[in-house]
Amino acid sequence: MKKLITVMATMALAMALSAVGFAQQDQSAQPSAQQPTSDTQSGQQPSADQQGAQQPSAPSPDSSSSMQTSQGSSFTGTVVKAGGKYVLKTSDMSYQLDDQKKAKQFVGQQVKVSGTLDSSTSTIHISDITPAS
Repeated sequence: MKKLITVMATMALAMALSAVGFAQQDQSAQPSAQQPTSDTQSGQQPSADQQGAQQPSAPSPDSSSSMQTSQGSSFTGTVVKAGGKYVLKTSDMSYQLDDQKKAKQFVGQQVKVSGTLDSSTSTIHISDITPAS
């Protein structure tokens, strides 16, 4: 009976580990799909120059937040205090403002905020804030 339980536990562990292995294999297969087909078909390793050329096209873990960031946008709305922080309230939603000192000067006013939006946190990184005309 002990042998049967041991064998079943070993098989369950092996199945769990193989599932994890396949999941990791799928993730690692995505960057290799971006390599030129001539290198992968011939079995040759890409040279250092080719690897350097491929790196900018493949997103790095550090650049994942930049993919969710829109660059050079402007937003018009009213600066209000919500939850102890200054936010920009627009007609369709509210955005957190990263520079609280700049925002404080315009509380209750209609403003135009220029900056970049981090859509993952709904935060505008302010480059300029002016009264709306």
